[in-house]
Amino acid sequence: MMDINGILIIDKPQGVTSHDVVAKIRKLIGVKRVGHTGTLDPMATGVLGICIGKATRIAEYLSSNDKEYVAEAVFGIVTDSLDTTGRVMDSADASAVGEEDILAATRSFVGEILQIPPMVSAVHHEGKRLYELAREGKRIERQPRRVTVSKMELLEFHPGEHSVAKWRVECSSGVYVRSLCADIGEKLGCGAAMSSLRRIRTGVFDIGNALTLDHIKDLRECGRLAEALTPIPIALKEWGSVVLDHILLERILHGQVIQSPVSFDAEEKVLLLDDKGEAVSLAHYREGALSPFKVLV
Repeated sequence: MMDINGILIIDKPQGVTSHDVVAKIRKLIGVKRVGHTGTLDPMATGVLGICIGKATRIAEYLSSNDKEYVAEAVFGIVTDSLDTTGRVMDSADASAVGEEDILAATRSFVGEILQIPPMVSAVHHEGKRLYELAREGKRIERQPRRVTVSKMELLEFHPGEHSVAKWRVECSSGVYVRSLCADIGEKLGCGAAMSSLRRIRTGVFDIGNALTLDHIKDLRECGRLAEALTPIPIALKEWGSVVLDHILLERILHGQVIQSPVSFDAEEKVLLLDDKGEAVSLAHYREGALSPFKVLV
């Protein structure tokens, strides 16, 4: 089995879970160490980073990156899942809601906001995911979380009894776009349910570089899978980095603190590389020293 390390940028199709994609990639390339960088619901499509080999060790740092979406919502509908795949709880005529109303309501959700995670989210509660509890018909009290919506641009608006709006949303990790749609509908007094969601960016991963599962399969079959892999240094290119000589590298691999050959900001996370540019460890920079907290090899 060849040694495969890096991140595949997948364009997730509709109707499958993020875990389904991980399972498909694991079977396709024959590697056990595979993980994703942030859950996408089955109805959602778009950018999903799949970490392979030692890249699974950095998945948590990639999942916390800012995200960008294109989302659509139907007004005048309220569902139990906050999207159009759920059971309709209420319906109303939304024809009185105009584009200016949508714009005004949208503006009130830009910035730092408090958001309650939906019951269909992957948030943990007493050892179970909320969506697992929702499937059992249970609803629990959820605490609001502080998140940031940096931009919410209205792309399209189609008036009618069940008017439709489409936005481009830039936000922090942890934002639930379905909740944004539902909250805007609630603010307008008619309700709303998300009807589509496409993630077009997460961190440095962009939809323009995303590949379908069929494309990955073709590359694997012709021995060109390496062309699709994003190396760890590229995935973490916003971090500081430093190349270590052989002596310092050996000390880092044994978990020892070393004097940094380069200065960084206090408490900055730094990617340590060998002389070939391969990622070997993650470290904290403190008072001129590098302290490894996660060795990748």
